[in-house]
Amino acid sequence: MKKTIYVFLIFILAITLFSCGSEENEAVATDEIPIEETVIDNSDAETAVKSDNSDDQASSTTFWLLIVLSIILGPGLIFFFWYYIPIGLWYEAWLSGVRVGWLKLLKMRFQKIPQDLMLKTLIEAQNAGLSLKSKDLMEKYLADVDIDKVVETAIRAVNAGIDIDFNDLAAQYLAKVDVETVMHALITAQNANLNLTIKELASHYLANVDIMKVVEALITAHNSGYDNFTLDELKEHYLANGDVTRTVDAFVAAKKAKLHEVEFQDIAAIDLAGLDVTKAIEAATNPRVIETPEVSGVARDGVQLFMKLKLTVRANLKNIIGGATEATVLARVDESIGTAIGKSPSHYDVLESPFKLADVVEQRQLGEGTAFDVISVDVSDIRVGKDVHAELQTERAHAKAEVAKAELIRAEEKVKKAMAAAFINGKLSVNEYHELKNTEADTHMRKKIGDSAVINEEEEEHNEHEHDDEHEHHH
Repeated sequence: MKKTIYVFLIFILAITLFSCGSEENEAVATDEIPIEETVIDNSDAETAVKSDNSDDQASSTTFWLLIVLSIILGPGLIFFFWYYIPIGLWYEAWLSGVRVGWLKLLKMRFQKIPQDLMLKTLIEAQNAGLSLKSKDLMEKYLADVDIDKVVETAIRAVNAGIDIDFNDLAAQYLAKVDVETVMHALITAQNANLNLTIKELASHYLANVDIMKVVEALITAHNSGYDNFTLDELKEHYLANGDVTRTVDAFVAAKKAKLHEVEFQDIAAIDLAGLDVTKAIEAATNPRVIETPEVSGVARDGVQLFMKLKLTVRANLKNIIGGATEATVLARVDESIGTAIGKSPSHYDVLESPFKLADVVEQRQLGEGTAFDVISVDVSDIRVGKDVHAELQTERAHAKAEVAKAELIRAEEKVKKAMAAAFINGKLSVNEYHELKNTEADTHMRKKIGDSAVINEEEEEHNEHEHDDEHEHHH
């Protein structure tokens, strides 16, 4: 209401000033006629007076006519300016250097485009140094573009020194791109001296990539001195459900640990395999010691040896996926130790130089095809076991004795049969039979005495042999 009254008063005042200005001009024109050049007689004076009176009446009629016209047309003009043209906001825009014609404002009203939004947006853009055209704003508004969001994003780009066209930004918005997120990522990349474009980031955003996470990972790689990284590599890893942040951090840690043969694809493969890349890098940079269980072998002289080895290993990042496990390495160690001891001419050779056996085992390439690199092999313990050769000989002797005993039993059976036949045929008397049994008993007694003596000698020799072995092992 106040606005309507204000416009109406301005209109009446303008008409009044225009009317008064016309009368003053006519009066001044009359006063400028020189008196000395005007010679009026009485009749001419009367005629002049009448002419002045008629002019006054005409001026008065004109004034009142304008007043009537203003009263009749005033409400229509007031309604026109109040509804179609926001005079105050238009004047504010004019003061800010924004030139928008009344015809364009009328067009906005007819197209149901909010004039306040357009003018305020143009004023804000002008003050921020962003060049916008009212025509572009109107077209994008009709295309259902969020004007506030896109213009604020464009202003932010201008403040960051990024040259971007408003129409291009609006096109990205219409393509369902979150222009605020993309612009934030672009500004972050620019501050890190990365040469990225909004179209490149927008395409990654539309591919459901967390562009801020990917850009931050790329910045980490470049700041660490690895400029060969590309946004596409990280995008592929992200879309494969990889953790780009953790993978890039692990890659940088591997390079700083001087694992020069490791590539980003190796670390990415470990991450995609579900393994902890941080622990994998630690295992590759910090070797660990594995102690084998006690392993036995028999030298050529028949003496058994028991050994324990300590393996210093570290993870092989290139083989950590699909490579054999620690159990395979230990199995190869068992096989290698058994073979090396078996090739030794004597167990004394192994006891004298166990490190030679460790060197032989190390040369067998225990880590080939596994997830580990074997750095060194060292003997941690060695002891002498049984004399397998002696035991075998004893068992052979016992076996021969059993065979001989069986043959003796068969011979005795034959003798018994022969004696029975002799009794029947009368060739053997009872006295002869008793003498024969006495002779057998005496022979059996003498054999037992001899066997006990042999056994005692063997036990003494065995005890002496064990004592010598213990002394050598202690030495």
